[in-house]
Amino acid sequence: MENLIDNGGTFAPQVERQNNSIPTVIVIGGGISGLAAARILHDASFKLMVVILFKVALLESRDRLGGRIHTDYSFGYPVDLGASWLHGVCNENPLAPLIRGLGLKLYRTSGDNSVLYDHDLESYTLFDKEGHKVPQQMVIEVGDTFKRILEETEKVRDEHTDDMSVLQAIWIVLDKHPELRQEGLAYEVLQWYICRMEAWFAADADMISLKSWDQASGLLIF
Repeated sequence: MENLIDNGGTFAPQVERQNNSIPTVIVIGGGISGLAAARILHDASFKLMVVILFKVALLESRDRLGGRIHTDYSFGYPVDLGASWLHGVCNENPLAPLIRGLGLKLYRTSGDNSVLYDHDLESYTLFDKEGHKVPQQMVIEVGDTFKRILEETEKVRDEHTDDMSVLQAIWIVLDKHPELRQEGLAYEVLQWYICRMEAWFAADADMISLKSWDQASGLLIF
C-alpha cells in the first residue's frame, strides 16, 4: 500500500494496560465501507468499556479516500465520477438517512413518474468534437451493439479461469466478432458507452474485474 492514513492517536482507555505494546486494528480500503468501519471502531472506544488500548490504521492504495464515491472539481464545478445513484427503495437503503442528513435531495430515476431518465437511450443527446449533434438513431444502435459486446464478454468469462479486465475481454470479443467493431463517429459513441461504464465504478475499464463487475462485490482487480 502506498499511503497510510491514521486516526492520529490511540483510543482513550478505560483501564490502563500493564503492557506497553499497543495493538493496531487495520482497516483495509478507504471506501465507504472502510471509512464506516473505522468510524465505528473509533466511536466504540467512547461508548464501550474498552479494557485494551488500541489504535486504528486505515490503509488505502489510492491517493484519495472514497473508493467509488469520487467527485471531480477540475472543471471548476462538481462532476460525480462514481456512486451517482442510490439503488433500491430509498427508505430501505441505509444510505438514504445519511444523504438526507447532509441536506441532499433525492430524485427518482428511470421509473414511473421519473424526474430524470438516466438509463433511457432516447433521452441522451451527444455532440461530437465540433459541437454537432450525434444522430439519435446512431446512439441507440451503438448502445445495442455495446450490450451485445457485454453479453459476449460473459462467454469470455466462462472460457477463462483466470480473471482479466473488462477492457481485455472487450478486445477479445471484437477480435472474434469484427462485425461489432465501430468506425468513425460510431467508434466515438462506443467509447462514450465504455466511459459511462467506468463512471459506474469510478475506475478505468482496464481496472474493472471481468469476473465480478456485475456482482455485488469484488469490482476491481490489481
